[in-house]
Amino acid sequence: MTKKKIVTIWGGNWQSNLLSAFYEYSENKYDISSIVSMSDDGRTTGELMRKFQDELWIHLPPPGDLRRCLFMMSGSHKRDELQQYMETVIERDREISQLTIWEYFKLVWADEDFKNHLLSKNTEFLDYKLPLTSSIKWHKVGNLFMANLYYNLDKDYHKMLKLMHQILEVNAHIIPVTTKKAYIKAILWNGEVIESQDRISNVAAYTSWIADLELMDGSKSAHHHSDVEEAISWADYIIISPGDLFTSTISNFVIWGVKNAIISAKAKIIYIGNNTNKWGETQWLTCLDFVNKIERFLGRRIDIYICNNKKLDLSSDERARFQSNISVKWGDFLYLSDGEKSELERRKIQYIENDLLDRDSFYKHDKRAMISTLIWVL
Repeated sequence: MTKKKIVTIWGGNWQSNLLSAFYEYSENKYDISSIVSMSDDGRTTGELMRKFQDELWIHLPPPGDLRRCLFMMSGSHKRDELQQYMETVIERDREISQLTIWEYFKLVWADEDFKNHLLSKNTEFLDYKLPLTSSIKWHKVGNLFMANLYYNLDKDYHKMLKLMHQILEVNAHIIPVTTKKAYIKAILWNGEVIESQDRISNVAAYTSWIADLELMDGSKSAHHHSDVEEAISWADYIIISPGDLFTSTISNFVIWGVKNAIISAKAKIIYIGNNTNKWGETQWLTCLDFVNKIERFLGRRIDIYICNNKKLDLSSDERARFQSNISVKWGDFLYLSDGEKSELERRKIQYIENDLLDRDSFYKHDKRAMISTLIWVL
């Protein structure tokens, strides 16, 4: 039987969570391509990017979101170890240039059996070095691993990703939406401009709603990766994953060529809605507001909207823990109102409600519930 072709679009933890759900529960029934946002510029990822620019005069496309998506779809018998090592933060203070790739892994206690597994994939890359004078401390092994490969494979992101797919035995096609600089800015209704993904998502004190999202001046020429258009054109379904609306989702659609590719696609579009809004970036937005924003930047209607309808009875302590999470920041749960349902019906958008809430975090999507809902639709 020919597998249905699915393209997922987003970035960060939510996209990797969706891919993990496909890996664990869909029995390899689908041909999956995952288009990943490349506007990340915060925390250690942003620091590594700045070191590349300052010391090597090279743009390093952010590896963080790609890293998570790659190991989530790993078919290797070492999958759990690979994930553990790729996510581990190094706590030793050593200059990056002094260490080989294998020495990154040794700093987090990788053993000879794991080394032999890596060597079975390629006999050269473990000796690569990265000529950065800054400290390795607080960086994730996976980010340094990918950055080192990128530098030593002719500064060719495509070559690096091809080797990462091989090393991790990835059962999907993980595609950066672009490898060019893709720094974003938000324009508020009051005219204020907030620059950079990290400030928009995590830092800025908002005085108004976000009215528009654009690429910053130095990123205006960012165009889609060569594999993006092909993946979208062959897709049966395009799944827009939940997550930070502007910084992780809409940031893909402002990259040159992506919107036109989706408009031209024959695929049905499924949007998995957020379970909550988030103070700042999406404060006060309703479910329908999220749909409207997606459609505006997408340039076409979505076909199916999937959303949560479970209302949790949280204790005061649980509610405080839920709302203080950085992904919620004192936002609240989202539910479709009767008026919104009528509007979706008028626009011929099929909506599917289900209990999607993860009971540990309260705001995340439960992987089994999410994938079972999707499989029912696909």
